[in-house]
Amino acid sequence: MAARHRMTLAALLADAPLDPSREEGRRLLEEELSKPRYAVEPSLWDRFREWLFGLFETTGPGLPPWLILVVLAVVLAIVAAVMVALLRPEARARRSGTGGSVLDDRGVDAAAYRQRAKAAAAQGDWDAVVLDGYRAVVAGSVERTILDDLPGRTAYEAALELGARFPSERDGLRTAADRFDDVRYGEGHATEAEARAVLDLDARLAQSRPVFAEAAS
Repeated sequence: MAARHRMTLAALLADAPLDPSREEGRRLLEEELSKPRYAVEPSLWDRFREWLFGLFETTGPGLPPWLILVVLAVVLAIVAAVMVALLRPEARARRSGTGGSVLDDRGVDAAAYRQRAKAAAAQGDWDAVVLDGYRAVVAGSVERTILDDLPGRTAYEAALELGARFPSERDGLRTAADRFDDVRYGEGHATEAEARAVLDLDARLAQSRPVFAEAAS
């Protein structure tokens, strides 16, 4: 592309007068730059911005002020929804390529995860309590055959599957999965209350009977 422009410039100089005036030089340059090869198509975002800013034009028919406010409110709501979705811990984990299986320690059962979580709680390591406590939830569900032993299952996926089996614990599972992802993949740190909530969730699920579709029908 650069070589082509150098060749074009050389041709322009070859056709130009040997001693052009300032006006003549400007005319030649404007003629060259007006050729289609220099045209740049605006991007979709540029067109959207042009349309959006055009709503504020005071000349021409335009849109009534109340409708402009409605359009702006809708646009801001869409932008806010997109930002919330992108900033969720599981979304950050998937974009960074670090999102992986909850049970990445081979050969560790639910009892071992619970023991590790209790030891971490005794030391006040609430991040470790959240991680091993939620792993105990998932490992215990696999051992009870509530969940299949599926390699690569993420914390968010486990919460969705278990939420269908324990409807009354759906919100707690989702919150625990969020905290797991935030601690493991993000920059978050768990509080004591959040860590103990994960331990309590594990204890409740261990004493609860899952609901299956065929049993409910």
